[in-house]
Amino acid sequence: MESYIGKIKEYLLNSSNKFPLEFTDNLKVEFLAQGEYNKNYLIEDISGKFVFRINMASQLNLDNQIEYEYNAIKKLEKSGVTPLVYFYDNSREFFHEGVLMMNYLEGRPLDYRRDLEIAAGIFARIHQLDVKDFEDILIKESDLCRARVREADMWLTSYRKSNLPDKDSKMIIEKLYEYCLLNADHTDKYFNDNPWLVVNNTEVNSHNFIIGGEKSYLIDWEKPVISDPVQDITQFLAPTTTLWKTDILLSDEMINSFYDKYESLVGRSIRERVKAYEPYLLLRAFSWCAGAFMTYMDESREIQNPQTFEVIKKYLEPEFLRNVLKKYIQ
Repeated sequence: MESYIGKIKEYLLNSSNKFPLEFTDNLKVEFLAQGEYNKNYLIEDISGKFVFRINMASQLNLDNQIEYEYNAIKKLEKSGVTPLVYFYDNSREFFHEGVLMMNYLEGRPLDYRRDLEIAAGIFARIHQLDVKDFEDILIKESDLCRARVREADMWLTSYRKSNLPDKDSKMIIEKLYEYCLLNADHTDKYFNDNPWLVVNNTEVNSHNFIIGGEKSYLIDWEKPVISDPVQDITQFLAPTTTLWKTDILLSDEMINSFYDKYESLVGRSIRERVKAYEPYLLLRAFSWCAGAFMTYMDESREIQNPQTFEVIKKYLEPEFLRNVLKKYIQ
């Protein structure tokens, strides 16, 4: 982490870099957080507080990952519930990685027990943006369920071949895969016959929300896509999401309260869509965990997050898989 701190200071203070912000010798740089594909640092100077983001890899397999992220956040600013972004650099001349800077937002992670209506309002603001404004910069998904099956094939490649995973876990995930494969065309027809396209964040766990005193936000726009809003809503409510950073399983009452607020704001019902999409969201979640498990077994991997690895291993335990997937793996 220390090597990046020095490089970031040098980069920001270099007069040849034309930033829309001014930095002084009093510039402070601290490590803030890291995800599976990025590292984030807190920048503090006379201009304010900012987040300096270093992209380590692309979940979307993009060569211009940081530019993709920047363009999305810039367009999303009009929602009022996403960060402000100032610049990006994908030249790889100073850093080997793409970088960008956005404002630092004060607040806390989302609490499912008291913030569900706030989350519904944030989703509604984003999902009501004119999707035409994003068509030239974002990936547009078609055949939503087939897309999840294709993703699973990619993430499960090494997992299927390896002797490291638990045999029962592999069998359960394959049963879910087969269920989704069998039903994908029929379910895609349902969505294609009833189209509803919005900008989706696709990573809506509790720690990607910043809940502030007056305003709240959805951050981490690493892999947004144009797709059905069922992507964000199903993921937000799923146990694989609520248990990712917390110990909370949403009750039916909590879920219905969220639906009531969201649907009142967007003027459309989403409950049946969530029911149809749920197995495909779970396939995405568990196949991603399977792929991540294999990546974590590679000790040369640059980003290692022990807490994340523990959750991944928990999710891949046969008992956990059976409990979450009981509707789909009979």
